[in-house]
Amino acid sequence: MDSTSDIMAQLVASVKRYLGYQKKYIKLDLTEKLTILLTALILGAIIFVIGTIAVIFLALTVAAVIETWTGSAWIAYGIVTCLFIILCIMLYLMRDRWIVNPLTQFFSDILLDDPKNEEHEEDI
Repeated sequence: MDSTSDIMAQLVASVKRYLGYQKKYIKLDLTEKLTILLTALILGAIIFVIGTIAVIFLALTVAAVIETWTGSAWIAYGIVTCLFIILCIMLYLMRDRWIVNPLTQFFSDILLDDPKNEEHEEDI
């Protein structure tokens, strides 16, 4: 009877150790995914700010060029404004293809199990 109780004690200890390792693995996996998400968020914010500044200067440059062609600042800024409105309409119409689908793919790649982890599990 002692051998059965020893085996049961070893089994319980092994299960506790396994669950502890699983808990550590989940924490590590969550930390990795959150790090990737936060890095992407910070990088996106930096690119957005720099891109916004670049677009403002580009718009002013285009308006200056159009002003030399038309001779009127009002017409130049009006044309640039119309170009931005057209761009916004295009962005709205193509939002699924340009924004929703890539973001969905990005988040599913990060948050769901990725194929490279499945390859390593098969090797074990």
